[in-house]
Amino acid sequence: MPHEQLLGLARTAMAQQAAQTPEQIQDRVRELAALPFLSPPPTQNDIREAAQQIEREFKVVLGSSHTIQATGHRPWLRARKHEIEFRYWDRYRRYLIAEGLGEPVVNKVSEITDTIVDLAGDPKIEGAWSRRGLVVGHVQSGKTANYLGVINKAADAGYRVVILIAGVHNNLRSQTQERVDFGFVGRDSDQLLSKQANAAKVGVGGLAPGFTATAYTSRATDFSRPRAEGLGIPIQNSREPVILVIKKNPAILRNLIDWIRGTSTESGGLTLPMLVIDDEADNASVNTSKDPEAPRTINRLIRELLNLSARNAYIGYTATPFANIFIDPDQETDGQGKDLFPRDFIVGLDAPSNYVGAHDYFLSDDADWLTVDLEGTEDWLPTTHKITWTVEGLHETLIEAIDCFVLSKAIRFLRGQGAKHHSMLVNVSRFTCVQGDVAREIDQHLTGMKASIQNRYALPVEIALRDPSMHSLHKTWQKHYAHADEAWAAIQSELHRAAASMSVVQVNASKQSGKLDYRAHAETGLNVIAVGGNSLSRGFTLEGLTVSYFLRNTQMYDTLLQMGRWFGYRDGFRDLCRLFLREDASDWYGFIAGATDELRDEIRRMELNGLTPMDFGFAVRSHPGTLMITAKDKMRTAKDMVRQVGLANSMVETSVLLSAESSRTGNMAALERVVRAAQSLGPSEATGEERVLPTQIFRSIPTEHVLDFIASFGVHPGLLEMQASPLSDYIRKRGFAEWDIALYSSSRAIGDEVLDVHGIAVGAQKRFVHDRRNALLVSGTKRRVASRGAEKVGLNPLQIREAIKAHGSDINVPDKAYRAQRSRPLLMLHLLRVHHRDPDTKPDTPGAIHAAYGLSFPDLPSGQKEELVTYAANLVAYRELFGNSVDEDDDEEAPADA
Repeated sequence: MPHEQLLGLARTAMAQQAAQTPEQIQDRVRELAALPFLSPPPTQNDIREAAQQIEREFKVVLGSSHTIQATGHRPWLRARKHEIEFRYWDRYRRYLIAEGLGEPVVNKVSEITDTIVDLAGDPKIEGAWSRRGLVVGHVQSGKTANYLGVINKAADAGYRVVILIAGVHNNLRSQTQERVDFGFVGRDSDQLLSKQANAAKVGVGGLAPGFTATAYTSRATDFSRPRAEGLGIPIQNSREPVILVIKKNPAILRNLIDWIRGTSTESGGLTLPMLVIDDEADNASVNTSKDPEAPRTINRLIRELLNLSARNAYIGYTATPFANIFIDPDQETDGQGKDLFPRDFIVGLDAPSNYVGAHDYFLSDDADWLTVDLEGTEDWLPTTHKITWTVEGLHETLIEAIDCFVLSKAIRFLRGQGAKHHSMLVNVSRFTCVQGDVAREIDQHLTGMKASIQNRYALPVEIALRDPSMHSLHKTWQKHYAHADEAWAAIQSELHRAAASMSVVQVNASKQSGKLDYRAHAETGLNVIAVGGNSLSRGFTLEGLTVSYFLRNTQMYDTLLQMGRWFGYRDGFRDLCRLFLREDASDWYGFIAGATDELRDEIRRMELNGLTPMDFGFAVRSHPGTLMITAKDKMRTAKDMVRQVGLANSMVETSVLLSAESSRTGNMAALERVVRAAQSLGPSEATGEERVLPTQIFRSIPTEHVLDFIASFGVHPGLLEMQASPLSDYIRKRGFAEWDIALYSSSRAIGDEVLDVHGIAVGAQKRFVHDRRNALLVSGTKRRVASRGAEKVGLNPLQIREAIKAHGSDINVPDKAYRAQRSRPLLMLHLLRVHHRDPDTKPDTPGAIHAAYGLSFPDLPSGQKEELVTYAANLVAYRELFGNSVDEDDDEEAPADA
């Protein structure tokens, strides 16, 4: 464990200096380590670990936010800053730095929260006003830290009542309350609510204990009218801002509304400005009623709550905003006012550079080792099963996942992270009784493993490995972690320390449910395997989550993303993380990751064009994927709809291949024809560093040849972005005169994988596919045909340097950075040796060679307006490819997770 005193001093010192090199950081840490009052004196290992930790923290970069807003807002915060005493924000800022956020990141958080508080409205303005906004973050990406910053600044600016609605489950509400205690209140809320005279200082309270917000809820207790009245502090009379952290529950909301009415003015409302933060705003808050005059209960109660104050602001936070965008922006009812559509502003948050998210797990080159495909689990536990299903033993893949968890803890000990929280997620069923069976089987397996480890970890390696458990661990190490710096002998020596403290906890509504109390284990780190269902699927954070095992069959867009508890920050152990997931679910996540990237790009584009949240709502509603997954009631009868998409500065490709032999040969012939046409205009150039089977590029090819190729290449009707007619119309409207054409080749191809394309030796690229009716879905690095860096082809050294400069690093340069350097569009031609990955076939069955292609479009010239591509989305064909939405009906769950 790093020397905490030394680490704290180093963070303070670095926060006051400009960016430092690793050598300068190490020198400064050595100077601080020599201070005489440090006890115990830091060792050389302490100095090294502290310097490495500071270097990691100061490497983190947080991008800017992107904002679209309605017209008419008058900025106010900057003009009032000179008169606002930012005491709450200042101590929260110091707390963030003490917790390990680098100064540049904290400064960016300050900038973004300024924007959000300003858009929420000036609490000092008299009269009646109401604001509605939405903040779109990433799953497990730091939304809580952001809204805590907003709460602190809003309190400083004059908001007197803050109500934080923290999801629908008790464990999430309690966890959120704890974070509010540490980041805003500064005292232990359990002790405050029980009226202990000297409630313990926590978090920000240790930095500035002279003031504290008035908390009407605690970690242990949600809002209760008798307890609130027992405090003897009328909400209107509190000298400090009031904070309530409540569950999204009808009874809680009704009691809170009645209490506020009973303690307020004769008009039954507040004279104080109110800020309502709705965490997981897409869950339960959205009105799904067919009758506009009879909104759903929670939606109606939130609106009633807002109406208690003549000056109110509502800010929803979510990573999956589609349901929010489907809210009718014009809906208004007597007694509740306007609906919760974010009519005033939408803010899109960029994730910090050290965030490991959906793109990493499903779209990046790292996806092939971060994500482990599950096969053959149906006999053990079908993805669709009844509540009466009996679990017997553990599937071999779950044993492998547990092995990974034990090994990763041992490696973290070797890396000096042994005192950090270490968690594993097992989410295989929505039924609490099935979850209980799985938890018991895991506990029994873990008990036997612990005994084997204790008896053999200190033995010579060759003797220890005779034990089945030790042999299994070694085999898993060879498969997953042999690439790391830590040798097996060193890992074996730490296995007992790693496994001895491990426990298994159910997290659900059953009587056997346990508690994940990370706070109680802050000094030593909680080492736990958490088994649950819906209670682990939204908002709740598993600290130090390293290994996840997931068997669920929902295809609901927002549900899938929110179940992704494995996203987050994994500093120092990213390479140890593993997600065990069914291949079909992995495909869905790949689709979702791409769609959410598109959504965030849409926010950026609309910000540049000065468009409004209403415009954004129209754009999202025209997305057929959104219709299929979020608006499932519409999907049942819809056959098609229109979608308009801009393709400037984007790349689309045929990630679905037609499986019929006639289609395959036809597409191969189309590829050969366009290569022959390009050759007739001049020779190709070999590109890249490969001397064997290099990729070839043809330059300045007239557009007519590309249009002929697109018209002759057959694509599945469910592959929306690659439909020939709208693509060709778009190309003509953009007025491209010439193209570059790249014919990609794998230098590793051998034998019949090497093809002759009009005198050019081309190596077929290996791609995994999933079989669908009449189609093959490319999986590989999760629905990508081209490899990372494919759009670098044909760029000169200066353009490559500019792309790296724009990215800020020469590591993992995204293709969009290379694309930005192009003046001509690029036709990308691929020959793929497909390998079938399907339950009815072997894991790696080679098949035929298929042609595929992609189109990379440069950005628009300055001042030019984007020409949108209009697609007629065939949802029948779309569902044929990607399946129907599978609803998880609540009435099947008995009991339901709380």
